[in-house]
Amino acid sequence: MPVEYASEDIPINLSRLQFSKFLNVAAVAVFAFDYCLTFSSEVQYVWGTKWEVSRMVFTLSRYLPFISSSLTCYDALVNDRCGGFVLALDAVYCASVIFAEGILILRTYAIWGRSKRILFLLLFLAAAFIAGAEVTSLKFKIVLPGDSTSSYQFYPSMCAYRSSRNAAFQYAFLVAYEIILQSMSSWRKFRTYRALRSRTLNTLYWDGIMYMWWIIVLSGGNMTVMAAAPIPYIPALDTAQVAIHSVLASRIFFNLRECDQQIYSYTNEFSLDTLRYRAGSTVGATTHAEVVHVT
Repeated sequence: MPVEYASEDIPINLSRLQFSKFLNVAAVAVFAFDYCLTFSSEVQYVWGTKWEVSRMVFTLSRYLPFISSSLTCYDALVNDRCGGFVLALDAVYCASVIFAEGILILRTYAIWGRSKRILFLLLFLAAAFIAGAEVTSLKFKIVLPGDSTSSYQFYPSMCAYRSSRNAAFQYAFLVAYEIILQSMSSWRKFRTYRALRSRTLNTLYWDGIMYMWWIIVLSGGNMTVMAAAPIPYIPALDTAQVAIHSVLASRIFFNLRECDQQIYSYTNEFSLDTLRYRAGSTVGATTHAEVVHVT
């Protein structure tokens, strides 16, 4: 039987929902501001390069959030969103996160010397985690005391969409996958490059690790909000998830390209350009670029 909210709770819930919408619009502003800050890096490191896998993944990760941001702003201003609109918005959100994760996968793949086995493992885990997240969210349901089971919540229009806490399962799998990527990158750094004194490669690893941790913290925060916060707050971090994912993934990509330029200025043996290693070099091998910086 549906749980009805007391009349005095309706203004509170509407206020919470409005706050969630404002928070989403604020995330759009942060995304746009960072885009302006990093546009010169995109021109320098991406424009004019070949349309290979890494550039296509980057471009989709970089520009899909513009679509989701526009839809978010529309949703914040119009209260008659329909199921079809929400499904489209969710699809763009999911695609944006997936392509941002693609940059993290390519980074890990590059750090591991373009190992086909590592790439296959990462893609297999990604597919398994996506399937696991969908099955779990369909099979189980998170309901807290006081949650309404009505199909129409906090919206004056008959064209409303019910929020669900089950997306917390999806974020749980996402956090687990990001922790795996982070652990693999960190293990490779400390296992293979412990004695390395290359400022360039240290920048590559430490900046990437820092950005990765912020992505993990954001995903974990979104999972917590969806699982434990009042229902009107559930969508509060939706746009932040997409926007900050794109921002940090783009910075990781620019970091790779910048390091590649610095390394390639010393030798053409080793390059992260389009996430490749030239002349048969691998990360595990000691390349000339590394020897230059070893003291």
